[in-house]
Amino acid sequence: MATSESKTLMIAVGALVTFAGIMVWMLTGASEGDAPADELAADPELPAPAPSATVPAAAPTRPAPKPAAAAPAEPVVADSDLFAGTMPDFMVDLHARVLDKKWLGAPEQRQLYEFGKQNPKDARPQLLLAWDSMNREWDGIAVRMYRIAYRADRRAKDDPTMLRDLLTVASRFDRTEYREATEIIKEAYGSDALPRIEEVIGKYTAAGEVERAARLSRLRDALRK
Repeated sequence: MATSESKTLMIAVGALVTFAGIMVWMLTGASEGDAPADELAADPELPAPAPSATVPAAAPTRPAPKPAAAAPAEPVVADSDLFAGTMPDFMVDLHARVLDKKWLGAPEQRQLYEFGKQNPKDARPQLLLAWDSMNREWDGIAVRMYRIAYRADRRAKDDPTMLRDLLTVASRFDRTEYREATEIIKEAYGSDALPRIEEVIGKYTAAGEVERAARLSRLRDALRK
């Protein structure tokens, strides 16, 4: 019996350590992602060239022909499905688990946490943790994971789960979760979210869920300003 209790205690401690690490990641990731991704440092000033000695003027020569103008580059269209390409083997398995609504264990969460730390521009680990959090009804953590995912790679907003889940959370709460969900909706989507918001408001109104519809109406009105 003592051995069983010890194993249970060790599992619980491991889960708490993982959860604490993820919370630290959420806080540091959010602060690091505040700067726009396309912000570039100014080029350093180059030193002025040294004066050269005067030389006799050379005889005039025929000007060199101008090079042909280069054809304009084709615009690059990024793939908005971040999971469409190759993934690490462990991530393939976890992706399938969260899509099946199966909870991730502490070791799997830890793998995603470590991969996210080592690859800060990869939004996939945060998206998977956001989906896992929604499966568990950890709404506040899900919102923060979506925020980190978007700031790691702005294509994360094109994943259909992100706006859907953020609107779900915003419709359920009045204070912290509402504020955080609506802030990232404004940052990532702006007025582009209005058609989807109108659609969801209509569904809640038809279902008689007037409070949820009212919360999203506040968000809609804020985006229209």
